[in-house]
Amino acid sequence: MKSAISKILVLLACVALVAGCGKFLGHADTASKLTLAQESLAKAKAAGAETKAPAEYYMAVEWLKAAEHEVQEGDRPAAKEWAEKSEQYSKAALQKAGGGAK
Repeated sequence: MKSAISKILVLLACVALVAGCGKFLGHADTASKLTLAQESLAKAKAAGAETKAPAEYYMAVEWLKAAEHEVQEGDRPAAKEWAEKSEQYSKAALQKAGGGAK
């Protein structure tokens, strides 16, 4: 009987550990998306997108601000989505500015 209870406790501990790791990985994924968006925006800015592709550049800026705000509010899924949108606009701005792959 003790053996069965011990196995159940070990199983529950493993489930709790896996669940905790999943939450941590979600945070890491959101942080990764934010970093990619920030880097992409920096590349667009360096290529002169502020003046050569202002609509795309400033859309990227605003989506990134929204993503950062959502991180502060604790809404990681929205933050991830907005960071992805920012990165898309940054890439479009970079390409339009002449700094992207052709």
